[in-house]
Amino acid sequence: MNPATNTIYVTNGNQNTVSVIDGQTNKITATFPGGGSPDVAAVNPRTDTVYVTNLPGGTVSVIDGQTNKITATVTVGHDPVGIAVNPATNRIYVVDGDANTVSVISGRTNKVIATVPVGNSPQGVAVNPATDTIYATNVFGNDMSVVDGHTNKVTATLGVGREPLVVAANPRTHVVYTANFSSNTVSVITRHCPR
Repeated sequence: MNPATNTIYVTNGNQNTVSVIDGQTNKITATFPGGGSPDVAAVNPRTDTVYVTNLPGGTVSVIDGQTNKITATVTVGHDPVGIAVNPATNRIYVVDGDANTVSVISGRTNKVIATVPVGNSPQGVAVNPATDTIYATNVFGNDMSVVDGHTNKVTATLGVGREPLVVAANPRTHVVYTANFSSNTVSVITRHCPR
């Protein structure tokens, strides 16, 4: 979702499209090609740019939120699934599930500027823009990698529940939450704030 424009973006993997929904009317206002099997979308509200992961091709589509047109395609690691944006630094973070890495994309150049090795089969990613910290859940490691956004280095690996799929970070409280599929639990991390 882009809170600045009250616009929601939904990926339709089997149709290779992205739907745009007006948050005021709850109506679809546009549907456009989103790359091969688009999976997850993230938005930079400051630049009104949408980023969509494409599983088979190992790419990210960069979409202009004003025109709903793809302006660039960025090659990342194999099996890109989760994606998150830090609007403060204009960097995009993509977890490459089969490569065990996080690709870091510059929103200014639409190029990969770093590849960060993380744990076993990363699936979810979240950013705390207040601390410039990135969190990647590693499904088969039952843990979460903590990445410093300034250095693009892993600063910690934290054990969570079994098969953590998704993660969210609260920039006000610095609390991080992981949803653990096989544990039927949510892990709450409150004491890890590297900055």
